[in-house]
Amino acid sequence: MARQMNAINQALLYLEVIKRIPRHRFISTQEIQNSLLASGINIQTLTLQRYLKQLYESGSLPLERNDNSKPFSYRMGTDTSPLPFTNLSAQEALMLRLIEANLRYQLPGKLNKAMQPFFDAARQTLDDIQGRITHENEWLNKIAVVSNSLPQIPPNIKPRIFEAVSNALFENKKLKIVYHNAEGHEKTKTVSPMGLVQQDIRLYLVCRFDGYTDIRHLALHRISDATLLNELAQKERNFDIKTYVKEHHFNYSNENTRTILLTIEFTNEATALNLTEAPFNRTQTIKKLNNGHYELNVEIEDSLLLSGWINTWKDIAGIVRIEKKPID
Repeated sequence: MARQMNAINQALLYLEVIKRIPRHRFISTQEIQNSLLASGINIQTLTLQRYLKQLYESGSLPLERNDNSKPFSYRMGTDTSPLPFTNLSAQEALMLRLIEANLRYQLPGKLNKAMQPFFDAARQTLDDIQGRITHENEWLNKIAVVSNSLPQIPPNIKPRIFEAVSNALFENKKLKIVYHNAEGHEKTKTVSPMGLVQQDIRLYLVCRFDGYTDIRHLALHRISDATLLNELAQKERNFDIKTYVKEHHFNYSNENTRTILLTIEFTNEATALNLTEAPFNRTQTIKKLNNGHYELNVEIEDSLLLSGWINTWKDIAGIVRIEKKPID
């Protein structure tokens, strides 16, 4: 998965570089680098030069190079379509369809909008080969993602809301939002966005209200209006969204949640195998008892998620004993 994500990120970077190459004049490496940096994309000069060299030598794009001086400058052929990459190969179309399907809510709104012509071209390319059996055509019907939760229809998120929220995060700007909480009360607040988290079918904005220090989670489908403000967001030093989510079991724990030593005695051999193959964490141990049962010990957060797991697997795993000891 990490290798796949690296490939996707590199492909997206290639797209950003290509978007900045004009048709009617040559553009220098430095100009492309400055344009990328203005959009928050920092790429080393040698890396950019290597990318441009690979694009030029690949022959896949109508790219022209000015060799009269170094560093070289580039432009798109003037007799080509303004979107040269809408003539996609089946492999390129498949890659773009996978990006669109899996990273829809993980790309900033501006990038999503800029990518839309290429997503459309990818769908058209794959539609054109429908009826012909190709490896690329079949691939989308050979992969699936299965959730452990009950299937639900995702709540509706207005595109303009997602665009405003993601752009505020991308540009480190404040947002003025109109939000309806779970009780249906409408509130208008100015917030400093800190992160965006997708939890199953729901998308949450992690933010801080102006005048408050606590961190809030706002469901995007409950935001009815969002305006990007020309004011820098208040950033918390050393805040990292991945660490925050990992430490808080997002939306399933609070300040009263505690870490415990969990001991479970159970009878099912398949459960022992499954938990050995995919442990809760590195503190987990499983041993076979003299009575033929299995005993699991693990340091874990005592959360709603844990309670739900125990209730789900209690009968299947043959759980006969549960002990929870607080860890100070």
